[in-house]
Amino acid sequence: DKTPNEPNRFDWVVEIDPYAPDEMPVKRTALGRMGHEAATSIINKDGRVVVYTGDDDYFEHIYRFVSVGKFNPDDRAANKKLLDEGTLSAAKFNDDGTLTWIPLIHGTNGLTPENGFADQAEVFIKARFAGDQVGATKMDRPEDMEPNPVTGRVYAVMTKNKKRKADEVDAANPRAENLYGHILEMLPPGE
Repeated sequence: DKTPNEPNRFDWVVEIDPYAPDEMPVKRTALGRMGHEAATSIINKDGRVVVYTGDDDYFEHIYRFVSVGKFNPDDRAANKKLLDEGTLSAAKFNDDGTLTWIPLIHGTNGLTPENGFADQAEVFIKARFAGDQVGATKMDRPEDMEPNPVTGRVYAVMTKNKKRKADEVDAANPRAENLYGHILEMLPPGE
């Protein structure tokens, strides 16, 4: 009761620069607050940094962050700021096997004060609720995301979901009482 915001201090991605061990670690708030199992990055073909992450809990979501700025191999200082500004999106897997990334941007898709999101900071703090609000697919504990830098395909690993009932099965989560998990292969557009 004395510190009601204490839970909001946890479940963030923190970046540690192995080449600068004396620097302060940086909390990457633009990646959202959730039960991150991993945050895997890749340089997109257009030079932007893309970070894939899963919220490893029952019926939680898969997320993607795309930076505004582009990676420059000759400007280390500028590259350190790439995760400060970009778009966080939640994945919606459609019945036909396609995937839609829904941006988690305040004022859109129901992410409004009327629905409990006062501003963009609150969208990041309540990323799980934001994913629910925009209709992202509830997954079987999305644990790890591994992009292939050569093919552009991304592999999403679901741990398991013993709580999924037969009437909750969908194209991305094909088994009820999924005790063993599964892997999704996400293909780049046009493939």
